[in-house]
Amino acid sequence: MKISIITINKNNLRGLQKTMDSILLQTSNDYEWIVIDGDSTDGCIDFIKHNTSNISYWVSEPDKGIYEAMNKGVNASSGDYLLFLHSGDSLAAQDILKSFFDLQPEADVIHGNTIIVDSNNKEVGKYIAPENVRLSYFRNHTLNHQGTFFHKRCFEHFRYNEDNRIASDLELYMQLLYHGYTFQKWDKFVERFEAGGLSFQYLKVAQAEFGSIVNRVLPPGVKADYDEIIQFRDVDLYRTIRRVIESPRWVRNLARLALLPFRLFLE
Repeated sequence: MKISIITINKNNLRGLQKTMDSILLQTSNDYEWIVIDGDSTDGCIDFIKHNTSNISYWVSEPDKGIYEAMNKGVNASSGDYLLFLHSGDSLAAQDILKSFFDLQPEADVIHGNTIIVDSNNKEVGKYIAPENVRLSYFRNHTLNHQGTFFHKRCFEHFRYNEDNRIASDLELYMQLLYHGYTFQKWDKFVERFEAGGLSFQYLKVAQAEFGSIVNRVLPPGVKADYDEIIQFRDVDLYRTIRRVIESPRWVRNLARLALLPFRLFLE
């Protein structure tokens, strides 16, 4: 098994060096490193040329944006699983790749946890991946993309939508989930994600693109049902029911007693 590590970079020499150091420290070398550079002018190209012995494939040329660059990386890859680790990000430990191989993974999408760091590599937060992933999860959340391993078969029929500004990873997740691809949580910190880039401003902009994404992913009839489910999920009654269901037994028993007069009346 081989992993394709794909790094997207533009004018981030410091970040590219940091990412490369992280990859070279891995205890397993069953990987290829692909660098897609957006025609950098800050010394990145010289750095790449100086390190071609560590890079399996690289290109530096203008592109329309990050998702065109990511699709270029997909097209250049030959690994069984693909991992996107952009410039400035790093693997969370030296044995991440070995641990992944030890999993003997079979799922299409394997998503792990993420440590969030600042530009000085100081930890400022953590992202814990959900146990189960449903379409409704993506209404207000997404998986951390750099902490996700995609099997190569995910890209046999799908690519990143280059028309989106920021939410194409969310669209890919929804496409894969809707079409029956399997998701598995890996309860391990996969990467250290450097906050402050485009993706860290994700949620506000992604919400603006979410409606059009749902329209593309879901057929009209399914979308109507999805909208009703989301609407019900967001109301206070649903939240109250969830709180009762997840409460201790004595709270649930008290709720049953409170509802008993209504049950007798209905009978």
